[in-house]
Amino acid sequence: MFGSLGAPELIIIGLIVILLFGVGKISGLGKELGSSIKEFRKAVKDEDADKQAPVQQAQVTPPQSQPAPQQQYTPPPQAPQQQATQPPAGDNKNIF
Repeated sequence: MFGSLGAPELIIIGLIVILLFGVGKISGLGKELGSSIKEFRKAVKDEDADKQAPVQQAQVTPPQSQPAPQQQYTPPPQAPQQQATQPPAGDNKNIF
């Protein structure tokens, strides 16, 4: 189907793309594509370096045993007790 794409056809396609999108968009797209490829290569290189690097184990020294500081227990504060309130003596009228 596209077996006979030569230089003239590719130039015509390129000109049409430039007319449609403009030079600014194409150059920005090229910069973004280049930076994406660069980041991808950097990530692959870092991953390979991590796999090849020998695993270094940190030497852990046990902590020296020291007595725990003495703390005095203090109970939490209690909420004040609420007293049941009764309505005033002459106020027993039903509102309903």
